[in-house]
Amino acid sequence: MGRAYSEELDRMQDTLAWAASVELPSVATFCEQSTNLFLVVIGSGGSFTVATALAAHISGLRQDFAQAMTPLQYVQCADGLPSHRVLLVSAEGKNRDILHATRKALSAAAACDVLTFSHTSPLAALVGAEPSARLFFFDPPWGRDGYLATNSLLASVVLGLRLHGVDIDGRLLGAFLPLYRTTDKLNALAGDVARTGRLLALHGAHGLVAAVDAESKLAEAAFAFTQVSDFRQFAHGRHIQLARPDAPVPIIAFVGPDDEALWHATHAEIPEQVTIFTCALPKDAPAAAIVGLLVVMALVEKVAAIRGQDPGQPDVPDFARRIHALDTSSFVSRPASTVVNPKIAALECSMSCESAVQAGARYLAQLRHARFAALVLDFDGTMCETAKREDGLDPRLTPIVIKLLQHGITIAFASGRGNSLHEDLQARLPQDVWPSCLLGCYSGSLVTPLAQPWPTTATDSQVDEIQRQLEALGVSAENGFKLSARMAQLTIRRKNGDGVDTLFTLCSSLVLGRTGWRVFRSAHSVDVLAPVAVKSAVVDALADQLALDPLTEICRIGDRGEPAGNDSELLGRGLSLSVDGVSADPSSCWFFGEMSLNPVERAAHYLGALVLEDGRARFDDRVLALWEEQLA
Repeated sequence: MGRAYSEELDRMQDTLAWAASVELPSVATFCEQSTNLFLVVIGSGGSFTVATALAAHISGLRQDFAQAMTPLQYVQCADGLPSHRVLLVSAEGKNRDILHATRKALSAAAACDVLTFSHTSPLAALVGAEPSARLFFFDPPWGRDGYLATNSLLASVVLGLRLHGVDIDGRLLGAFLPLYRTTDKLNALAGDVARTGRLLALHGAHGLVAAVDAESKLAEAAFAFTQVSDFRQFAHGRHIQLARPDAPVPIIAFVGPDDEALWHATHAEIPEQVTIFTCALPKDAPAAAIVGLLVVMALVEKVAAIRGQDPGQPDVPDFARRIHALDTSSFVSRPASTVVNPKIAALECSMSCESAVQAGARYLAQLRHARFAALVLDFDGTMCETAKREDGLDPRLTPIVIKLLQHGITIAFASGRGNSLHEDLQARLPQDVWPSCLLGCYSGSLVTPLAQPWPTTATDSQVDEIQRQLEALGVSAENGFKLSARMAQLTIRRKNGDGVDTLFTLCSSLVLGRTGWRVFRSAHSVDVLAPVAVKSAVVDALADQLALDPLTEICRIGDRGEPAGNDSELLGRGLSLSVDGVSADPSSCWFFGEMSLNPVERAAHYLGALVLEDGRARFDDRVLALWEEQLA
């Protein structure tokens, strides 16, 4: 996996000396940009330690406001931050999390700086052509780190501090590493950490950086779980765990001069059976950060020796590699713009805008060649406005639906509704077209022809059980909720229409662990579905009944195609169009037409663009050409 950890530490003193003396770009220019601008320092993994160190120094000594964030924290809150600049720290500049944060920073921050040891990385390429971004590249003498961040971490801290005007005595500080690598003082603590797999890292202002790195290194090496707490937060319940004589938690306390009296009083009260190592830190905050980091590196080396495992060359299981490789940009999307096509915006999280537009053109080519014998349509939010759902099928859509049915196109409605949909459509559609209309009610729990009387239905006992659990939790009629259990579906909405997101989270937590159960949301309600309730079952029923290819001969249209949207399964395959929410899958759930259309108007636009020929429907070539123009 990498170079042996002890070999990494052998290079550390030379690394510190190099980082403390290497020539810098203009320090003045770098520092001036921070004036009156909130600074966010971003790092992931070991680089989060660097971010913590730099943010602490800038906030504490320069009196500017700075905060360390992980890439995900920044991506999710950047749009709500005040005017700010960003400093991104990444040794190799290639992990997907930091690239995602960089793309966000280039659009959300007033200025963007990058500190890295690779000028040929994807990160360097990303910021290279941006006028508001600067690349601070240093050519490292140690080559590359092993599995854990060691030389790159210390060098990044020193260089980041120097870029903000701090002088570092690398040779003097480097002497702390051989001191702690060879001393017996850490041995008892290392032994308890190796034995228990636990550590409590206590700190004051100067010790935060070391405590954060202790958690990082011991976790990444799979050696121990580390709880990080300042000296007084520790006193709020976190100290009670020390009362267990059978499993005492070892403690490392990073103590600066300002913490000594408090730590002395605290130490005196801790039970004697607890192993405690007190790491004394210098008064100077930057020096304290570096000394603390060196002590942590020595501690990890000692734990490794006791366990007989090298943290620089770990055995990383496949599941861990897959989790690390996840691309957050595929799951954490930017808000859709009112100008940019939302499907293009969703795809840009994982590809360039140009590639997204090309994917749209390829999809339109599929629509151009498709000949549909049937349509599967969502109802609420698609065929009627959510706010007017009690009014039933929108009058603007009724004549279009009748025309399609009269020309031999079979239409199925896939809906969470039940008998109300059956009654509404029988009232609005002429009886002679009923045989060509199919209903997939209760989210596919029941598939029945419109021409037949409404069948008798029974509710799944597990659905009833979940309803009782929700009512016991306060989700009840008495508290303003409406719960409707029908067959394999439980629908919950609040009478005033709000709280859908909270309801969704609560219901998702309730069914966690129930195999095959899903929770979806619409604009007005939450549906809890048993495994048999699948809207795409309506597509399958049509395909079987008419001997059609479900992927190419049936067109699907809905409004909630985004993850957790109640049409995501329906629109997730085949030739499908959304009138509102979209997925990040380029092969389905596309959104076309003018941005100003509301969902029902867009549904009318889609259906009105169908040309009827010989009992089949195809999209008008002129409309497809217009949609392609609008993508760009």
